Amino acid sequence: MKSLSRVGIRIQIALATAVLVAALAGVMSYVVGKRSAEDLTRQIGTGVSDLALQMADELDRTMWTHRGEVAVLSTLRALRNLDDIEQASALINRLQHELPIFTWIGVLDAGGTVVAATGDILVGKDISARPVYEFGSKGMFIGDVHDAKLLAEKFPSPTGEPIQFVDIAVPLLNDAGNLNGVLATHLSWEWADTVRRNLFAGQGLHRNVDIFVIGANGTILLAPDFAMTGQKLELQLEKGSHRSDIGWEIAKWPDGHDYLTGFAPADGHFDYPGLGWSVLVRQPIEAALITVHDLQSDILALGLSLAVLFSVFAWWGAGFIVGPLVTIANAAGELKRGEIESLPQVSGAREINTLSNSLNSLVAKLTEKDRALGKMKHIAHHDPLTGLGNRLALDVYFEHALAQAKRQHSQLGVLALDLDDFKPVNDRLGHAAGDEVLCEVARRLRRCVRGGDLVARTGGDEMVIVSHLGENGVSEARALAERILNDILMPFITGGKRISINISIGIAVYPDHDTRPETLLEQADQALYVAKSKGKHRYVIYGEENRQQNSGSRA
Repeated sequence: MKSLSRVGIRIQIALATAVLVAALAGVMSYVVGKRSAEDLTRQIGTGVSDLALQMADELDRTMWTHRGEVAVLSTLRALRNLDDIEQASALINRLQHELPIFTWIGVLDAGGTVVAATGDILVGKDISARPVYEFGSKGMFIGDVHDAKLLAEKFPSPTGEPIQFVDIAVPLLNDAGNLNGVLATHLSWEWADTVRRNLFAGQGLHRNVDIFVIGANGTILLAPDFAMTGQKLELQLEKGSHRSDIGWEIAKWPDGHDYLTGFAPADGHFDYPGLGWSVLVRQPIEAALITVHDLQSDILALGLSLAVLFSVFAWWGAGFIVGPLVTIANAAGELKRGEIESLPQVSGAREINTLSNSLNSLVAKLTEKDRALGKMKHIAHHDPLTGLGNRLALDVYFEHALAQAKRQHSQLGVLALDLDDFKPVNDRLGHAAGDEVLCEVARRLRRCVRGGDLVARTGGDEMVIVSHLGENGVSEARALAERILNDILMPFITGGKRISINISIGIAVYPDHDTRPETLLEQADQALYVAKSKGKHRYVIYGEENRQQNSGSRA
Protein backbone atom coordinates (compact mmCIF):
# COMPACT_ATOMS: atom_id res chain seq x y z
CA MET A 1 0.00 0.00 0.00
CA LYS A 2 2.86 2.37 0.71
CA SER A 3 4.26 1.88 -2.78
CA LEU A 4 0.84 2.62 -4.34
CA SER A 5 0.60 5.84 -2.38
CA ARG A 6 3.73 7.04 -4.15
CA VAL A 7 2.15 7.01 -7.61
CA GLY A 8 -0.57 9.24 -8.97
CA ILE A 9 -4.28 8.56 -9.10
CA ARG A 10 -4.11 8.26 -12.86
CA ILE A 11 -1.50 5.51 -12.65
CA GLN A 12 -3.38 3.78 -9.86
CA ILE A 13 -6.53 3.58 -11.99
CA ALA A 14 -4.54 2.23 -14.94
CA LEU A 15 -2.75 -0.32 -12.74
CA ALA A 16 -5.97 -1.49 -11.14
CA THR A 17 -7.50 -2.07 -14.56
CA ALA A 18 -4.40 -3.94 -15.77
CA VAL A 19 -4.28 -6.13 -12.66
CA LEU A 20 -7.96 -7.05 -13.00
CA VAL A 21 -7.66 -8.08 -16.66
CA ALA A 22 -4.37 -9.92 -16.03
CA ALA A 23 -5.94 -11.80 -13.10
CA LEU A 24 -8.82 -12.94 -15.29
CA ALA A 25 -6.34 -14.12 -17.94
CA GLY A 26 -4.37 -15.99 -15.28
CA VAL A 27 -7.48 -17.79 -14.01
CA MET A 28 -8.46 -18.76 -17.55
CA SER A 29 -4.93 -19.98 -18.26
CA TYR A 30 -4.92 -22.13 -15.12
CA VAL A 31 -8.33 -23.71 -15.74
CA VAL A 32 -7.77 -24.38 -19.44
CA GLY A 33 -4.21 -25.59 -18.82
CA LYS A 34 -5.23 -27.99 -16.06
CA ARG A 35 -7.97 -29.56 -18.17
CA SER A 36 -5.73 -29.77 -21.24
CA ALA A 37 -2.84 -31.20 -19.23
CA GLU A 38 -4.98 -34.07 -17.96
CA ASP A 39 -6.25 -34.95 -21.43
CA LEU A 40 -2.83 -34.62 -23.04
CA THR A 41 -1.17 -36.67 -20.29
CA ARG A 42 -3.51 -39.59 -20.99
CA GLN A 43 -2.93 -39.25 -24.73
CA ILE A 44 0.86 -39.13 -24.47
CA GLY A 45 0.95 -41.83 -21.76
CA THR A 46 -0.84 -44.19 -24.11
CA GLY A 47 1.61 -43.16 -26.84
CA VAL A 48 4.76 -43.95 -24.83
CA SER A 49 3.21 -47.28 -23.80
CA ASP A 50 2.64 -48.07 -27.48
CA LEU A 51 6.24 -47.09 -28.24
CA ALA A 52 7.46 -49.48 -25.55
CA LEU A 53 5.33 -52.27 -27.00
CA GLN A 54 6.61 -51.60 -30.54
CA MET A 55 10.22 -51.59 -29.37
CA ALA A 56 9.69 -54.85 -27.46
CA ASP A 57 8.06 -56.43 -30.51
CA GLU A 58 10.91 -55.24 -32.76
CA LEU A 59 13.50 -56.77 -30.40
CA ASP A 60 11.69 -60.10 -30.27
CA ARG A 61 11.09 -60.30 -34.03
CA THR A 62 14.72 -59.46 -34.74
CA MET A 63 16.00 -62.10 -32.34
CA TRP A 64 13.53 -64.66 -33.73
CA THR A 65 14.68 -63.88 -37.30
CA HIS A 66 18.39 -64.29 -36.56
CA ARG A 67 17.75 -67.37 -34.45
CA GLY A 68 16.09 -68.91 -37.51
CA GLU A 69 18.99 -67.86 -39.74
CA VAL A 70 21.49 -69.61 -37.47
CA ALA A 71 19.27 -72.68 -37.25
CA VAL A 72 18.99 -72.91 -41.07
CA LEU A 73 22.76 -72.41 -41.45
CA SER A 74 23.45 -75.29 -39.07
CA THR A 75 21.63 -77.71 -41.38
CA LEU A 76 24.12 -77.21 -44.22
CA ARG A 77 26.06 -80.41 -44.87
CA ALA A 78 29.40 -78.62 -45.16
CA LEU A 79 29.00 -77.43 -41.56
CA ARG A 80 27.41 -80.55 -40.05
CA ASN A 81 30.08 -82.98 -41.25
CA LEU A 82 33.10 -80.62 -41.02
CA ASP A 83 34.67 -82.55 -43.88
CA ASP A 84 35.53 -79.38 -45.82
CA ILE A 85 36.75 -76.63 -43.50
CA GLU A 86 37.52 -74.25 -46.38
CA GLN A 87 33.96 -74.50 -47.67
CA ALA A 88 32.61 -74.00 -44.13
CA SER A 89 34.81 -70.92 -43.74
CA ALA A 90 33.60 -69.54 -47.08
CA LEU A 91 29.97 -70.05 -46.06
CA ILE A 92 30.19 -68.24 -42.74
CA ASN A 93 32.24 -65.37 -44.22
CA ARG A 94 29.63 -64.97 -46.96
CA LEU A 95 26.87 -64.88 -44.33
CA GLN A 96 28.67 -62.21 -42.34
CA HIS A 97 29.16 -60.16 -45.48
CA GLU A 98 25.44 -60.31 -46.25
CA LEU A 99 24.35 -59.81 -42.64
CA PRO A 100 26.87 -57.52 -40.87
CA ILE A 101 24.87 -57.84 -37.65
CA PHE A 102 26.79 -61.11 -37.14
CA THR A 103 29.99 -59.67 -35.73
CA TRP A 104 31.60 -63.07 -35.43
CA ILE A 105 30.61 -66.57 -36.62
CA GLY A 106 32.63 -69.58 -35.59
CA VAL A 107 32.51 -73.33 -36.22
CA LEU A 108 33.67 -75.41 -33.22
CA ASP A 109 34.58 -79.07 -33.30
CA ALA A 110 33.18 -81.56 -30.81
CA GLY A 111 35.89 -80.62 -28.30
CA GLY A 112 35.16 -76.90 -28.39
CA THR A 113 38.10 -75.80 -30.54
CA VAL A 114 37.42 -73.16 -33.22
CA VAL A 115 38.16 -74.74 -36.61
CA ALA A 116 36.68 -72.01 -38.84
CA ALA A 117 35.68 -68.43 -38.15
CA THR A 118 34.92 -65.19 -39.93
CA GLY A 119 38.19 -63.42 -40.56
CA ASP A 120 39.94 -66.50 -39.04
CA ILE A 121 39.49 -64.83 -35.65
CA LEU A 122 40.06 -67.26 -32.72
CA VAL A 123 40.81 -70.17 -35.12
CA GLY A 124 42.60 -72.87 -33.10
CA LYS A 125 41.34 -71.37 -29.81
CA ASP A 126 39.74 -73.72 -27.28
CA ILE A 127 36.53 -72.05 -26.06
CA SER A 128 34.90 -75.11 -24.59
CA ALA A 129 34.50 -73.26 -21.28
CA ARG A 130 32.41 -70.50 -22.91
CA PRO A 131 28.57 -70.60 -22.74
CA VAL A 132 28.26 -70.76 -26.53
CA TYR A 133 29.84 -74.23 -26.45
CA GLU A 134 28.66 -75.37 -23.03
CA PHE A 135 24.99 -74.70 -23.82
CA GLY A 136 25.16 -74.69 -27.62
CA SER A 137 26.35 -78.31 -27.64
CA LYS A 138 23.10 -79.32 -25.88
CA GLY A 139 20.61 -77.50 -28.09
CA MET A 140 19.60 -74.08 -29.41
CA PHE A 141 21.14 -71.47 -27.12
CA ILE A 142 20.41 -67.73 -27.00
CA GLY A 143 22.48 -65.84 -24.48
CA ASP A 144 21.72 -62.51 -22.85
CA VAL A 145 23.58 -59.27 -23.63
CA HIS A 146 27.17 -59.30 -22.41
CA ASP A 147 30.55 -57.60 -22.98
CA ALA A 148 33.02 -59.14 -25.38
CA LYS A 149 35.85 -60.83 -23.54
CA LEU A 150 37.72 -62.93 -26.07
CA LEU A 151 36.87 -60.56 -28.94
CA ALA A 152 37.44 -57.22 -27.20
CA GLU A 153 40.87 -56.73 -28.77
CA LYS A 154 39.69 -57.98 -32.18
CA PHE A 155 36.81 -55.51 -32.40
CA PRO A 156 37.92 -52.30 -30.68
CA SER A 157 35.18 -49.68 -30.31
CA PRO A 158 35.94 -46.35 -32.02
CA THR A 159 34.25 -44.56 -29.10
CA GLY A 160 36.12 -46.50 -26.44
CA GLU A 161 32.92 -48.06 -25.13
CA PRO A 162 32.94 -51.87 -24.65
CA ILE A 163 31.30 -53.79 -27.50
CA GLN A 164 28.33 -55.90 -26.40
CA PHE A 165 27.04 -59.08 -28.00
CA VAL A 166 24.10 -61.47 -27.96
CA ASP A 167 25.11 -65.12 -28.44
CA ILE A 168 23.24 -67.62 -30.62
CA ALA A 169 24.60 -71.14 -30.84
CA VAL A 170 23.27 -74.47 -32.15
CA PRO A 171 24.76 -77.99 -32.14
CA LEU A 172 26.08 -79.43 -35.38
CA LEU A 173 24.83 -83.01 -35.74
CA ASN A 174 26.21 -85.41 -38.35
CA ASP A 175 24.09 -87.72 -40.45
CA ALA A 176 23.99 -90.22 -37.61
CA GLY A 177 22.57 -87.58 -35.26
CA ASN A 178 25.70 -87.39 -33.13
CA LEU A 179 27.33 -84.15 -31.95
CA ASN A 180 29.97 -83.16 -34.45
CA GLY A 181 30.51 -79.56 -33.29
CA VAL A 182 28.81 -76.27 -32.52
CA LEU A 183 27.92 -73.28 -34.70
CA ALA A 184 28.49 -70.20 -32.51
CA THR A 185 27.59 -66.61 -33.41
CA HIS A 186 27.97 -63.21 -31.78
CA LEU A 187 25.36 -60.62 -32.78
CA SER A 188 26.38 -57.03 -32.21
CA TRP A 189 24.02 -55.40 -29.71
CA GLU A 190 24.42 -52.19 -31.71
CA TRP A 191 21.40 -53.17 -33.81
CA ALA A 192 19.18 -52.57 -30.76
CA ASP A 193 20.57 -49.08 -30.36
CA THR A 194 19.96 -48.46 -34.05
CA VAL A 195 16.34 -49.48 -33.59
CA ARG A 196 16.09 -47.15 -30.61
CA ARG A 197 17.55 -44.16 -32.48
CA ASN A 198 15.93 -44.63 -35.89
CA LEU A 199 12.61 -46.35 -35.32
CA PHE A 200 11.51 -43.98 -32.54
CA ALA A 201 13.19 -40.68 -33.35
CA GLY A 202 10.57 -38.82 -31.31
CA GLN A 203 8.28 -36.77 -33.52
CA GLY A 204 5.12 -34.81 -32.81
CA LEU A 205 3.91 -35.33 -29.26
CA HIS A 206 6.75 -37.76 -28.52
CA ARG A 207 9.65 -35.35 -28.40
CA ASN A 208 12.65 -36.03 -26.17
CA VAL A 209 11.72 -39.71 -25.76
CA ASP A 210 14.24 -42.01 -24.04
CA ILE A 211 14.05 -45.78 -24.57
CA PHE A 212 15.53 -48.32 -22.16
CA VAL A 213 15.88 -52.10 -22.43
CA ILE A 214 16.00 -53.79 -19.03
CA GLY A 215 17.30 -57.31 -18.44
CA ALA A 216 15.49 -60.00 -16.44
CA ASN A 217 17.62 -59.15 -13.37
CA GLY A 218 16.87 -55.42 -13.59
CA THR A 219 20.14 -54.47 -15.31
CA ILE A 220 20.03 -51.75 -17.94
CA LEU A 221 20.98 -53.37 -21.26
CA LEU A 222 20.31 -50.34 -23.49
CA ALA A 223 20.02 -46.67 -22.60
CA PRO A 224 20.42 -43.32 -24.38
CA ASP A 225 23.46 -42.67 -22.18
CA PHE A 226 26.00 -45.52 -22.37
CA ALA A 227 27.23 -44.68 -18.86
CA MET A 228 23.93 -46.06 -17.52
CA THR A 229 24.41 -49.44 -19.26
CA GLY A 230 25.11 -52.26 -16.84
CA GLN A 231 23.65 -50.43 -13.82
CA LYS A 232 20.69 -51.63 -11.80
CA LEU A 233 17.60 -49.52 -12.39
CA GLU A 234 15.89 -48.72 -9.10
CA LEU A 235 12.45 -47.61 -10.27
CA GLN A 236 9.19 -48.00 -8.39
CA LEU A 237 6.27 -48.51 -10.76
CA GLU A 238 2.83 -49.07 -9.28
CA LYS A 239 1.24 -50.42 -12.46
CA GLY A 240 4.36 -51.91 -14.04
CA SER A 241 5.64 -53.93 -11.10
CA HIS A 242 5.19 -57.20 -13.03
CA ARG A 243 7.24 -58.02 -16.12
CA SER A 244 4.12 -58.91 -18.07
CA ASP A 245 2.41 -55.55 -17.50
CA ILE A 246 1.74 -53.15 -20.35
CA GLY A 247 0.78 -49.55 -19.69
CA TRP A 248 2.05 -46.21 -18.45
CA GLU A 249 2.24 -44.00 -15.38
CA ILE A 250 4.01 -40.92 -14.05
CA ALA A 251 7.09 -42.14 -12.16
CA LYS A 252 9.99 -40.49 -10.35
CA TRP A 253 13.30 -41.72 -11.78
CA PRO A 254 16.61 -41.95 -9.92
CA ASP A 255 17.64 -38.52 -11.22
CA GLY A 256 14.82 -37.02 -9.14
CA HIS A 257 12.67 -35.91 -12.09
CA ASP A 258 9.17 -37.05 -12.99
CA TYR A 259 8.65 -38.78 -16.34
CA LEU A 260 5.72 -40.18 -18.26
CA THR A 261 6.85 -43.81 -18.32
CA GLY A 262 5.48 -46.47 -20.68
CA PHE A 263 6.36 -50.14 -20.17
CA ALA A 264 5.94 -53.39 -22.09
CA PRO A 265 7.52 -56.88 -21.90
CA ALA A 266 9.64 -58.48 -24.63
CA ASP A 267 7.97 -61.85 -24.17
CA GLY A 268 9.11 -63.58 -27.33
CA HIS A 269 7.86 -64.16 -30.86
CA PHE A 270 6.31 -67.43 -32.10
CA ASP A 271 8.59 -70.22 -30.87
CA TYR A 272 11.23 -67.82 -29.51
CA PRO A 273 10.37 -67.51 -25.77
CA GLY A 274 12.36 -64.32 -25.19
CA LEU A 275 15.02 -63.55 -22.60
CA GLY A 276 12.83 -61.83 -20.02
CA TRP A 277 13.61 -58.32 -21.27
CA SER A 278 11.29 -55.38 -20.70
CA VAL A 279 11.18 -52.03 -22.44
CA LEU A 280 10.68 -48.67 -20.72
CA VAL A 281 9.97 -45.48 -22.64
CA ARG A 282 10.10 -42.22 -20.74
CA GLN A 283 9.36 -38.60 -21.63
CA PRO A 284 9.94 -35.62 -19.31
CA ILE A 285 6.72 -34.12 -18.03
CA GLU A 286 7.88 -30.69 -19.20
CA ALA A 287 8.47 -31.92 -22.76
CA ALA A 288 5.24 -33.92 -22.82
CA LEU A 289 3.13 -30.97 -21.74
CA ILE A 290 4.94 -28.34 -23.77
CA THR A 291 1.86 -27.78 -25.93
CA VAL A 292 -0.17 -27.11 -22.78
CA HIS A 293 2.44 -24.65 -21.62
CA ASP A 294 2.33 -22.99 -25.04
CA LEU A 295 -1.45 -22.71 -24.77
CA GLN A 296 -1.18 -21.23 -21.31
CA SER A 297 1.46 -18.80 -22.54
CA ASP A 298 -0.77 -17.75 -25.43
CA ILE A 299 -3.69 -17.11 -23.09
CA LEU A 300 -1.49 -15.15 -20.71
CA ALA A 301 0.04 -13.17 -23.58
CA LEU A 302 -3.42 -12.30 -24.87
CA GLY A 303 -4.56 -11.37 -21.38
CA LEU A 304 -1.52 -9.18 -20.79
CA SER A 305 -2.04 -7.49 -24.14
CA LEU A 306 -5.64 -6.76 -23.21
CA ALA A 307 -4.48 -5.57 -19.79
CA VAL A 308 -2.12 -3.11 -21.43
CA LEU A 309 -4.81 -1.96 -23.86
CA PHE A 310 -7.46 -1.43 -21.17
CA SER A 311 -4.95 0.24 -18.85
CA VAL A 312 -4.13 2.71 -21.64
CA PHE A 313 -7.83 3.53 -22.02
CA ALA A 314 -8.17 3.88 -18.25
CA TRP A 315 -5.10 6.11 -18.08
CA TRP A 316 -6.45 8.27 -20.91
CA GLY A 317 -9.85 8.64 -19.22
CA ALA A 318 -8.31 9.45 -15.84
CA GLY A 319 -6.28 12.21 -17.46
CA PHE A 320 -9.32 14.47 -17.64
CA ILE A 321 -9.64 14.30 -13.86
CA VAL A 322 -6.05 14.37 -12.64
CA GLY A 323 -4.40 16.15 -15.59
CA PRO A 324 -3.62 19.39 -13.68
CA LEU A 325 -2.09 17.42 -10.81
CA VAL A 326 0.10 15.47 -13.28
CA THR A 327 1.28 18.77 -14.77
CA ILE A 328 2.31 20.03 -11.34
CA ALA A 329 4.04 16.72 -10.50
CA ASN A 330 6.00 16.69 -13.78
CA ALA A 331 7.04 20.29 -13.30
CA ALA A 332 8.21 19.45 -9.79
CA GLY A 333 10.43 16.70 -11.24
CA GLU A 334 11.91 19.12 -13.78
CA LEU A 335 12.53 21.61 -10.99
CA LYS A 336 14.33 18.95 -8.95
CA ARG A 337 16.59 18.13 -11.92
CA GLY A 338 17.36 21.82 -12.42
CA GLU A 339 15.68 22.04 -15.81
CA ILE A 340 13.35 24.88 -14.73
CA GLU A 341 13.55 27.50 -11.97
CA SER A 342 9.87 27.82 -11.03
CA LEU A 343 6.59 25.93 -11.28
CA PRO A 344 4.05 26.90 -13.94
CA GLN A 345 0.68 28.32 -12.97
CA VAL A 346 -1.89 25.55 -13.41
CA SER A 347 -5.59 26.24 -13.67
CA GLY A 348 -8.28 23.84 -12.64
CA ALA A 349 -10.45 23.31 -9.64
CA ARG A 350 -10.23 25.78 -6.74
CA GLU A 351 -8.11 23.43 -4.66
CA ILE A 352 -5.67 22.93 -7.56
CA ASN A 353 -5.30 26.72 -8.05
CA THR A 354 -4.58 27.17 -4.35
CA LEU A 355 -2.04 24.34 -4.43
CA SER A 356 -0.27 25.80 -7.48
CA ASN A 357 0.08 29.27 -5.90
CA SER A 358 1.31 27.86 -2.59
CA LEU A 359 3.89 25.68 -4.26
CA ASN A 360 5.26 28.57 -6.32
CA SER A 361 5.70 30.69 -3.19
CA LEU A 362 7.37 27.79 -1.38
CA VAL A 363 9.75 27.13 -4.31
CA ALA A 364 10.80 30.77 -4.39
CA LYS A 365 11.69 30.76 -0.70
CA LEU A 366 13.51 27.45 -0.91
CA THR A 367 15.54 28.62 -3.93
CA GLU A 368 16.67 31.69 -2.02
CA LYS A 369 17.71 29.58 0.96
CA ASP A 370 19.49 27.07 -1.26
CA ARG A 371 21.63 29.75 -2.83
CA ALA A 372 22.54 31.07 0.59
CA LEU A 373 23.48 27.59 1.78
CA GLY A 374 25.61 27.05 -1.33
CA LYS A 375 27.58 30.21 -0.61
CA MET A 376 28.05 29.17 3.02
CA LYS A 377 29.25 25.71 2.01
CA HIS A 378 31.78 27.19 -0.42
CA ILE A 379 33.06 29.54 2.27
CA ALA A 380 33.29 26.69 4.78
CA HIS A 381 35.44 24.55 2.44
CA HIS A 382 37.70 27.17 0.81
CA ASP A 383 40.43 29.50 1.90
CA PRO A 384 39.13 33.06 1.39
CA LEU A 385 42.50 34.42 0.27
CA THR A 386 43.80 31.87 -2.25
CA GLY A 387 40.58 30.08 -3.14
CA LEU A 388 42.27 26.77 -2.32
CA GLY A 389 40.55 24.13 -0.25
CA ASN A 390 40.95 24.44 3.50
CA ARG A 391 41.53 21.80 6.19
CA LEU A 392 37.87 20.76 6.18
CA ALA A 393 37.94 20.30 2.40
CA LEU A 394 41.17 18.30 2.78
CA ASP A 395 39.58 15.89 5.30
CA VAL A 396 36.50 15.33 3.13
CA TYR A 397 38.51 14.94 -0.09
CA PHE A 398 41.06 12.62 1.54
CA GLU A 399 38.32 10.21 2.65
CA HIS A 400 36.85 9.91 -0.86
CA ALA A 401 40.27 9.71 -2.53
CA LEU A 402 41.35 6.82 -0.29
CA ALA A 403 38.11 4.93 -1.00
CA GLN A 404 38.63 5.38 -4.73
CA ALA A 405 42.26 4.26 -4.52
CA LYS A 406 41.23 1.10 -2.63
CA ARG A 407 38.59 0.23 -5.24
CA GLN A 408 40.91 0.85 -8.18
CA HIS A 409 44.05 -0.54 -6.47
CA SER A 410 45.82 2.73 -7.33
CA GLN A 411 48.16 4.98 -5.33
CA LEU A 412 47.96 8.45 -3.79
CA GLY A 413 50.69 11.00 -3.27
CA VAL A 414 50.50 13.28 -0.21
CA LEU A 415 52.77 16.34 -0.56
CA ALA A 416 53.28 18.70 2.39
CA LEU A 417 54.61 22.09 1.14
CA ASP A 418 56.07 25.06 3.01
CA LEU A 419 57.51 28.28 1.55
CA ASP A 420 61.12 28.96 2.57
CA ASP A 421 61.91 32.38 4.09
CA PHE A 422 58.41 33.73 3.45
CA LYS A 423 58.38 35.89 6.61
CA PRO A 424 60.96 38.38 5.22
CA VAL A 425 58.61 39.01 2.28
CA ASN A 426 55.91 40.18 4.68
CA ASP A 427 58.44 42.13 6.72
CA ARG A 428 60.03 43.93 3.77
CA LEU A 429 57.13 44.36 1.38
CA GLY A 430 54.10 44.18 3.68
CA HIS A 431 51.31 41.72 4.17
CA ALA A 432 49.50 42.82 1.02
CA ALA A 433 52.50 41.78 -1.07
CA GLY A 434 52.76 38.55 0.89
CA ASP A 435 49.10 37.79 0.18
CA GLU A 436 49.68 38.48 -3.51
CA VAL A 437 52.60 36.05 -3.50
CA LEU A 438 50.48 33.39 -1.77
CA CYS A 439 47.75 33.81 -4.41
CA GLU A 440 50.31 33.42 -7.21
CA VAL A 441 51.77 30.31 -5.51
CA ALA A 442 48.24 28.88 -5.36
CA ARG A 443 47.76 29.52 -9.08
CA ARG A 444 51.05 27.83 -9.93
CA LEU A 445 50.29 24.80 -7.76
CA ARG A 446 46.89 24.36 -9.45
CA ARG A 447 48.72 24.51 -12.77
CA CYS A 448 51.12 21.74 -11.71
CA VAL A 449 48.52 19.19 -10.58
CA ARG A 450 46.03 17.24 -12.69
CA GLY A 451 42.28 17.62 -12.71
CA GLY A 452 40.76 15.78 -9.78
CA ASP A 453 43.75 16.40 -7.51
CA LEU A 454 43.38 18.67 -4.45
CA VAL A 455 45.51 21.63 -3.39
CA ALA A 456 44.64 22.83 0.12
CA ARG A 457 46.01 25.64 2.32
CA THR A 458 46.34 24.39 5.89
CA GLY A 459 48.20 27.35 7.44
CA GLY A 460 49.90 30.64 6.67
CA ASP A 461 52.33 29.45 3.98
CA GLU A 462 51.67 25.73 4.49
CA MET A 463 49.87 23.74 1.84
CA VAL A 464 49.00 20.10 1.12
CA ILE A 465 48.51 18.35 -2.23
CA VAL A 466 46.69 15.01 -2.57
CA SER A 467 47.41 13.61 -6.03
CA HIS A 468 46.14 10.45 -7.75
CA LEU A 469 49.10 8.39 -9.00
CA GLY A 470 49.42 5.51 -11.43
CA GLU A 471 51.33 2.23 -11.08
CA ASN A 472 54.70 3.98 -10.53
CA GLY A 473 53.53 5.97 -7.52
CA VAL A 474 56.87 7.13 -6.10
CA SER A 475 58.26 8.03 -9.54
CA GLU A 476 55.17 10.07 -10.39
CA ALA A 477 55.33 11.82 -7.00
CA ARG A 478 58.96 12.73 -7.73
CA ALA A 479 57.98 14.11 -11.13
CA LEU A 480 55.21 16.23 -9.56
CA ALA A 481 57.63 17.59 -6.95
CA GLU A 482 60.17 18.44 -9.68
CA ARG A 483 57.45 20.25 -11.64
CA ILE A 484 56.47 22.30 -8.59
CA LEU A 485 60.07 23.20 -7.74
CA ASN A 486 60.70 24.37 -11.31
CA ASP A 487 57.47 26.40 -11.45
CA ILE A 488 57.98 28.09 -8.05
CA LEU A 489 61.58 28.92 -9.02
CA MET A 490 60.29 31.43 -11.58
CA PRO A 491 60.45 35.01 -10.16
CA PHE A 492 57.40 36.71 -8.63
CA ILE A 493 56.50 40.33 -9.42
CA THR A 494 54.68 42.13 -6.62
CA GLY A 495 54.46 45.81 -5.85
CA GLY A 496 56.66 46.49 -8.87
CA LYS A 497 59.45 44.44 -7.34
CA ARG A 498 60.97 41.15 -8.48
CA ILE A 499 61.36 38.55 -5.77
CA SER A 500 62.21 34.84 -5.64
CA ILE A 501 60.52 32.25 -3.43
CA ASN A 502 61.77 28.80 -2.48
CA ILE A 503 59.67 25.88 -1.37
CA SER A 504 60.33 22.65 0.53
CA ILE A 505 58.28 19.48 -0.04
CA GLY A 506 57.75 16.33 2.00
CA ILE A 507 56.15 13.31 0.29
CA ALA A 508 54.32 10.22 1.55
CA VAL A 509 52.71 7.64 -0.75
CA TYR A 510 49.62 5.49 -0.19
CA PRO A 511 49.79 2.54 0.30
CA ASP A 512 53.59 2.21 0.27
CA HIS A 513 54.03 4.18 3.48
CA ASP A 514 50.66 3.82 5.18
CA THR A 515 46.91 3.57 4.55
CA ARG A 516 45.58 6.01 7.18
CA PRO A 517 45.12 9.66 6.20
CA GLU A 518 46.34 11.13 9.51
CA THR A 519 49.48 8.95 9.39
CA LEU A 520 50.21 9.86 5.75
CA LEU A 521 49.92 13.57 6.57
CA GLU A 522 52.22 13.12 9.58
CA GLN A 523 54.78 11.24 7.44
CA ALA A 524 54.65 13.94 4.77
CA ASP A 525 55.26 16.58 7.53
CA GLN A 526 58.23 14.58 8.84
CA ALA A 527 59.70 14.40 5.34
CA LEU A 528 59.08 18.17 4.94
CA TYR A 529 60.97 18.83 8.17
CA VAL A 530 63.92 16.81 6.85
CA ALA A 531 63.81 18.72 3.54
CA LYS A 532 63.94 22.09 5.32
CA SER A 533 66.76 20.91 7.56
CA LYS A 534 68.83 19.91 4.51
CA GLY A 535 68.50 23.27 2.80
CA LYS A 536 66.08 25.26 0.72
CA HIS A 537 64.09 24.33 -2.34
CA ARG A 538 64.14 20.55 -2.28
CA TYR A 539 61.88 17.56 -1.68
CA VAL A 540 62.26 14.48 0.49
CA ILE A 541 60.28 11.25 0.29
CA TYR A 542 59.36 9.69 3.61
CA GLY A 543 61.69 6.86 4.49
CA GLU A 544 64.53 8.31 2.40
CA GLU A 545 65.62 10.89 5.00
CA ASN A 546 69.11 9.37 5.32
CA ARG A 547 69.69 9.07 1.59
CA GLN A 548 71.27 11.64 -0.64
CA GLN A 549 68.62 13.89 -2.20
CA ASN A 550 70.77 15.38 -4.97
CA SER A 551 68.00 14.73 -7.46
CA GLY A 552 65.56 16.58 -5.23
CA SER A 553 67.53 19.76 -4.46
CA ARG A 554 67.50 23.06 -6.30
CA ALA A 555 70.21 25.52 -5.17
